[in-house]
Amino acid sequence: MLGRTVRALDAQRYGLDVAGQNIANVNTPGYVRRSAVLVEGPPPDPLTPGGGVDVQAVIASRAPLVEGRLRYEQPLASSHGAIADQLAVLESGLGQAGNSLDDALADFYNTYAQLGQSPTSSTARQQVVVQAQSLTRAFNDMAARLESQRRSADAGIRADVGQLNALAGQLASINRQIGSTDPNNAQGLYDQQTYVVAQMSTLVDLNVVSRGDGVVDVSIGNGRALVIGDQLYDVSVSANGAGYANLMTDGAAVTTDITSEISSGRIGGLLRVRDTLIPSYSSRLDELANAVATDVNAVTTTGYDRNGAPGVPLFTPLATVAGSARLLAVNPSVVSDNSLIVTSSTTAVGNNDLALAIGRLQDAAMTGSTAKPVEGWSDLVYSVATDSATAKEARTAHEQVTHQLKNLWDQISGVSIDEEAASLMRFQSAYEANARFFQVVDETLALLLQLGR
Repeated sequence: MLGRTVRALDAQRYGLDVAGQNIANVNTPGYVRRSAVLVEGPPPDPLTPGGGVDVQAVIASRAPLVEGRLRYEQPLASSHGAIADQLAVLESGLGQAGNSLDDALADFYNTYAQLGQSPTSSTARQQVVVQAQSLTRAFNDMAARLESQRRSADAGIRADVGQLNALAGQLASINRQIGSTDPNNAQGLYDQQTYVVAQMSTLVDLNVVSRGDGVVDVSIGNGRALVIGDQLYDVSVSANGAGYANLMTDGAAVTTDITSEISSGRIGGLLRVRDTLIPSYSSRLDELANAVATDVNAVTTTGYDRNGAPGVPLFTPLATVAGSARLLAVNPSVVSDNSLIVTSSTTAVGNNDLALAIGRLQDAAMTGSTAKPVEGWSDLVYSVATDSATAKEARTAHEQVTHQLKNLWDQISGVSIDEEAASLMRFQSAYEANARFFQVVDETLALLLQLGR
C-alpha cells in the first residue's frame, strides 16, 4: 500500500515537473508543449483494489499536418514579400509623375518647338543641347537605377544562400544527434528540427521527407538533395557572364545549376526580380530610349544645319536596342558646335519646319509603337506599380493564411500559461491528497503495531 502511494506521489511530482518545463519554455521558439501520460497500474491480486498510478510516457503535442501546410504557405509569403520590398524601392527610384523622365522628355520636345520660333538664335540652339543632354542623363540614370536594384536583389540572393547553408548545417547536426539519442529523450531535438526546417522554408521551397527514426531529409528544386540524414549538400554560388549569382548544388549526380528550379521562398522572389521583372523593365526603357533617338535622328539627318550643310544625328546612333538607355548620348559634334542643330528641310536661312516637326514628335506615336514618348514612360511606371501592388496583395493573402495556421499550431502545440497554471493546481492538489493518504496509512500502521505489542 505504501509503495503504491509512493509511486502516486512520484507520478504527481512528475506531472508538476512537466508543467514547470512547459512554463519555463513558454517563450522558446519552436518549443512544443509536453504532457505527462499517467496510466492505472494493474492490481497485483484479486483482493487489491488497484495498482495505483504509473507514468507511461511524456508526449509532445505535435501538429504535423499544420506544420506541413505552413511549409507550403511560408515560401509563398516570403517570395511575394521579397518582390514587394524590391519593387517598393524601385518605385521610389522612378520618381513622381511630372518630375521624372516624363518631365525630361516634355522639356526636350518643348525646347525644340521653342527653337522653331527663333531658328537662328544661338541661345535657343544651346538650350536644345542642354535639354538633350538632360534627357540623355535621365535615361542613363534610370538605366543605372534599374541595374542597381538588380544588383541589390543579387546581393540578397547571395546572403540568403549563405543563411540557407547555415540552417541546413544545423539541421544535419540535429539529425546526427537524433540518430544517436534515445527517442524518449529526443523531444527537444525534434523541436529544434521543426524550427530549423520552418526557417529554411522562408528562404526556399522545400521537399521534406520524415524517416521512421525521427530524422528528416530535405531537398530543393527538382528533388536536389540539401540534407540527407546528417549529410549536407551545400548550395554554392557561381558568377555567370554578367556577374550575377547562379545557384549550384552537388546534391545530384553531377554539379547542377538549379537557379531556374527555385521558384518560391525569399530566394525565389529575389530571383524573379533579378532575372525576370527588372530585365523586362530595362528592355522597355531601352526601347523607349532607342525610339526617341531614332525618331529625332530620322528628322535631323534629312535637313540642313544653320550653315546650310547636311544635317547630322542629334543623338549618337545606337547599334542595338539593348543597352540604349545606358548608352544614349548627344552627338559630341553638336555639343561642341550648336550651329549643327538642324531646324530646316532646306538651306534657306530662318526656315523652321524641321524644328517644329521634332517638337511635334511628343504628340506622335513612336517608331515600332502605338504610344507617344511620355505614354511609353507612363506605361513602364504603371507596369512597375501594378507588379508591386500584385506582390503586396499576394503577400498579404499568404500572410493571413500563415497567421491563421500559426494560431492553429499555437492551440495544438503552443504553451498556454493559463492551461499550465491549471495543470499545476491539479497535480499539486493530487500530490497533497496522496501525501495526506500516505500520512493516514502511516498512522494506521503505527496504531496497528502498537496494538500488536
